[in-house]
Parts: sequence; C-alpha cells; structure tokens
Amino acid sequence: MKAARIVGAAALLVAAWGAQAKAPAPASLAAPKAQDIVNTRQASMIMSAVALGAVRGAAARPDSVKGAAFPASGLAKWATAMPAMFPASTRHVAGTRARPEIWTNRADFNAKAAAFASATAALVSAAKADDKAAFTAAVESTAAACKACHDAYQVPPPPKPAG
Repeated sequence: MKAARIVGAAALLVAAWGAQAKAPAPASLAAPKAQDIVNTRQASMIMSAVALGAVRGAAARPDSVKGAAFPASGLAKWATAMPAMFPASTRHVAGTRARPEIWTNRADFNAKAAAFASATAALVSAAKADDKAAFTAAVESTAAACKACHDAYQVPPPPKPAG
C-alpha cells in the first residue's frame, strides 16, 4: 500500500509537470530551471524503481495482477513523459548521472525511451486484463528496457565504501 502511494505521488508529479510544460505559463510564473527539471526526473526515476518493484511483486504472487494496474499506469505515464525531461538545458547540471550521449545520440535515446513506453503500455494492458502470463512477460520487458537505457545513458553510481 505504501508503494502504491509513492507511485501515485510520482504519477501526479510527472502529470503536473507535463501539464505545466504543455500549457502556456502565466506571465507571473517562470519556466522551470534546469536544476528543477533534473530534480524532477531524478525523483521520478526513484519512484519508477518503486513502481517496478511493486509490479514485480505482483507478478511473483499467485493471485490476480489486476491490482497492479495502478503502479503500471504510473510507469507508463512516466515512460511517455521521460524523454521531455532531458532538454539540452539540463546537459551540464551538476549532480546528474546522465551521460552526454543522451544529447549527442538523441535518436537512439528516443528509440530506447519508445521501447520503455511500449513495454509499460503492455504492462498496463496485461494488468487490466488480469493476464498473469502477459503481465509477467511485460514486467521483464519493462525491466529490460530500463536496463538498456541506463546501461547506455546513465553514469554508474560511485562504488560503496568498503567497511
């Protein structure tokens, strides 16, 4: 239940940012700063990991997967919004682990993002249909799409200190 709340908050955050980004801003509001965009995408990535954990858990349980439609839909919304969260203005923001290749090889980045969106759409569809086999396959496709993009476009985290 806690994971569902976190996923719900992530979906609302991404949806609100997406709606704000598409609508003309009132003269009194400034456009988001590059650091704000990076913070939003990093928070969304964390919440996506939580959502992926929730759908993996649903796939592992013997019961219905219909209840996993909510976290799956949060992932699907993020998948469609995610490419827009990497504008050129964020390329040199400190603290980001995004590789420069996101901007120099945008066609491949967009192709990987489209694969993620396709996998998450299948995840939502399978959850709503309560199709356990299709859902389990879609969970694996979604995880593989995440990994493919992260392997190509994310600097690995620093090693944990020994101790």
